Amino acid sequence: MLKNVLKLVVLGIIAFAAIVYFTANEPVTKVNVDTSSIKLSNLPASFEIVGKDKNVSKDSLFKMGSKTLIIVGNHDSLSVVKDLPKFYDLKIPYVMVANISAAPWFVKKMFIPSKLEELNKGSNIPMIYDFDGNMVNALGVTDNAKTSYIAYLVDENGNISQIAKGSVKEGALDGSMNDEEKKESLLPLEKYLK
Repeated sequence: MLKNVLKLVVLGIIAFAAIVYFTANEPVTKVNVDTSSIKLSNLPASFEIVGKDKNVSKDSLFKMGSKTLIIVGNHDSLSVVKDLPKFYDLKIPYVMVANISAAPWFVKKMFIPSKLEELNKGSNIPMIYDFDGNMVNALGVTDNAKTSYIAYLVDENGNISQIAKGSVKEGALDGSMNDEEKKESLLPLEKYLK
């Protein structure tokens, strides 16, 4: 009896490993991007937005003739970035990009979507769910640290330039930062919000 249970457990583990191995996507290769010449046309045509069922077109997120702030980060940094309107008077729209492309595919499928929805709950700020890393690669982002964020500004002509880098305290998602610390960590963005 015990032998049969052990056999079932071992076979189950082998079957699970085989499913994971054969269904995993190829790792996304990083593309070297000249960050001095990024344009709106370099970005993907559509994006998966957290909390939306259908993809959203690039043109509906980024309007030609107006500025837009793009902030790329992971879960800890995005938990602070989402509070940007709470601390500063925003004159331009901004879009958050969840840099989760380096996470294992199983984690991206099973756990991250619900965490991002929970994180963005009650916010009207669009958050791009960058599953395959297309947005991150187009912007040339190489920093995957969960506590850092990188900000880009899309100007009226569709040119994109990196304007700031910042970081937050480890565990910010779990409430390790008070409002004063959050505001201070967002300070590098202040002069670009007008």
